[in-house]
Amino acid sequence: MLDRILQKLGIKSIDDLKPAEKATWVAWSKVLGRQDVTIEDLKKLLPIELERANIELRNHENSAQKDSYYKAYCSLLATLTKMIVAPTQEREQLKAMLNQKYGIE
Repeated sequence: MLDRILQKLGIKSIDDLKPAEKATWVAWSKVLGRQDVTIEDLKKLLPIELERANIELRNHENSAQKDSYYKAYCSLLATLTKMIVAPTQEREQLKAMLNQKYGIE
């Protein structure tokens, strides 16, 4: 997309851009090239963030406001994690039960 814009403007290469224009082009290309977050990304990120938030929550120097924030944040992260991993866990539990009961994998 950005290359077509450059062509439309008669610019053959990003090297022909001024420094400020080149910086804008690089920023735009990063945004356009960024992939959407996947469920797998969240499965990796949420437990790490939950552990970090729990560490912050155990800090005895927290103000009441900060303590309330981290309690709510931990609850949100735990709920999101459960929602994301529940289908996989339920599927694995059902497979294990069927395997045990019927000897099928």
